[in-house]
Amino acid sequence: MTNPEPNFKDGVPNPGKFGFISLRWSAGSEPNAEKVEEAAGILRREIVFIDETGYECDLIAAAISGHSRLAYVESRSKDIGPHPHGAGRKIDISIRIHLVDADGANRSADIESYNPFFGCDVRFFEWVGDVAVLIYREKHWTFACRLGDIWPPKFIKIEDHWVIHEGQLAYVRYNEECARRLSFPELEELEPLSKEAAAGLGLLP
Repeated sequence: MTNPEPNFKDGVPNPGKFGFISLRWSAGSEPNAEKVEEAAGILRREIVFIDETGYECDLIAAAISGHSRLAYVESRSKDIGPHPHGAGRKIDISIRIHLVDADGANRSADIESYNPFFGCDVRFFEWVGDVAVLIYREKHWTFACRLGDIWPPKFIKIEDHWVIHEGQLAYVRYNEECARRLSFPELEELEPLSKEAAAGLGLLP
């Protein structure tokens, strides 16, 4: 069963239902629609459906490894009536990242988020060997997440402007004169570089 007026579209609140609620721009690109469709087939489900408890389940993004492992991000939301503290509706929502192993075992954990109602704008989601890396924007911050070789997932707060190059994820914080670096895909902290040195290495966003 599907919802003709869904709560969320592509990981963000439906503007037709809640009005326009923007998330700031972040580097990267939108989720691969073909991967989402392929993941739905693997999971034997629709991309968006209403479950038996009335929750709208939306498969936002997916990454599929060559070792029969699947990682995906899903929102679950339900309109539970008028908000008790003012106008509008109360929406029960969670956004979780899932890891499905070759044997079908499915583990999940909440993403890091100020408030999942504001959505999850996925900007990068790929497997690198045994590691899946997710980069997404929530209401206030951009996060990088590592899973697959570790559980629970590891979340690192980065910046909206970032670049992946030569086994490194680099970003620059506001008012800083250096580029911060993480190893990629491990997301382990590396020594910062001056902006000049980072630019010479292709690591200046």
